[in-house]
Amino acid sequence: MFAELLFSGLLLTGFLFTVLLFPPGLHAQNPPYLLPQTIYVGDSGRLVVPLSQAFRSIEPFVWDTPEKLPESSDMVIRRIELEHRGTGSRLLIDFIPYAPGTLSFPPLEFLSSEPEPLVLTDITAQVASILTPSQMALSEPASPLAVPGTSLLVYGTIILVLVILFLGIGGTVWGRRHFGELWERFRRRHLLRVMTKFLRRLKQEAVLAGSAKAGYYLTLLSLEFREFLSVFTGINCRSLTAGEFLDLPQLYTGHDIPADKAEESQLTPVFLCRLFRNWDTLRFSGRGIEMKDFVQALNETGSFISALDKAEKEQPFTKTVRDPAEGIDMTAGAYAPIEVRPSVDSGGERS
Repeated sequence: MFAELLFSGLLLTGFLFTVLLFPPGLHAQNPPYLLPQTIYVGDSGRLVVPLSQAFRSIEPFVWDTPEKLPESSDMVIRRIELEHRGTGSRLLIDFIPYAPGTLSFPPLEFLSSEPEPLVLTDITAQVASILTPSQMALSEPASPLAVPGTSLLVYGTIILVLVILFLGIGGTVWGRRHFGELWERFRRRHLLRVMTKFLRRLKQEAVLAGSAKAGYYLTLLSLEFREFLSVFTGINCRSLTAGEFLDLPQLYTGHDIPADKAEESQLTPVFLCRLFRNWDTLRFSGRGIEMKDFVQALNETGSFISALDKAEKEQPFTKTVRDPAEGIDMTAGAYAPIEVRPSVDSGGERS
C-alpha cells in the first residue's frame, strides 16, 4: 500500500515538474520538417511547422502579398499559410534560400482572441549546397571562351574590308577618269549587237506570219529602232517626228563627212529623217503594207546598223597628254564621243 502511494506521488511530481518547465501554448509539439527533405540554394522549398493547441484560436489565413510577409537577408519568403487539420494545426512557409547552412526565419506574430498576440520564434531550416566548403570562396575570372587568334581575325577582317572599300572607291573614280571612253565604246558595241540580233529575229517572225501582219511588224521595227537611237545617243528619240531628226547631232564617230556626201551617207540626221518619213508614209497613208515594203525597211535599218558598227570599229581612241608647264590636258586626235543634248522641242519641224 505504501509503495503504491509512493509511486503515485512520484508520477504527480514528475507531471507537475514537466508542466512547470514546459508550459503548453507557444511551442510546437513536433519538430518542423522540409518538403522536399533536402533543398539547395536557389531552390523553392516548404517548411512545415506543427503547432500546439494554443494556435487553434487563430482563424486560418494565407499571406501571399509582400506587405504581410516578413523579410530576411538569407531568403525570400513567398507564402505563409495557417491551416487546421483534425486536432492539430500547422504553419506552411514557402521560401527560396539564398545561402547554405542553417537559416533562421524571422519571428512570426499572429493575432488571436487572447489579449496578447502569439509569437512564433526559433524557426530554422537546413539548406544544402552543391559546393564543398573549400569552394565557397569566389574563383578567379574565367578565361575568354574565344579561340586564340579570334581578335586578330576580327580586326584583320575589318581592316581588309576597309582597304577593299577604299580601293573600290578609288578604282571607281580613277577608272571613270581613265576608262570612261573604253566603257562608252563597249556600251555602244553591245547595243549594236543587241539590235542586230533583234533585226534577225524580227525578220524570221515576219516571214512566218506573212503579209497580213507586215504593218504590225513595221510598227514594231519603228518603235524598237527609236528606242535604240535613244539609248545609243542619249537623246530621247521615242516621240520625235521625221523632221525633228534633222536637229540631232551627227552620228558618225569618225572624221567629218564632206557636204556633197551628206545626202549619201547613212550616218547623218538627213538619212534618219528620210527613213522615218518613208515609214510614216507607209504606216499612215491608208493603203496596205506589203511584205516587200517591210523587208526594204528592215534592210535599210540593217544597213544603217552595219555602217554604224563599222565606224565604231575604225574609230581610234583618244590620246591625252599633260602639259607640265600649264598643268592642263591636251587632246590629240579627231575622236569625240557622241554629244548628249536635250530633246528637240515639240515646236520643231514636222513632216
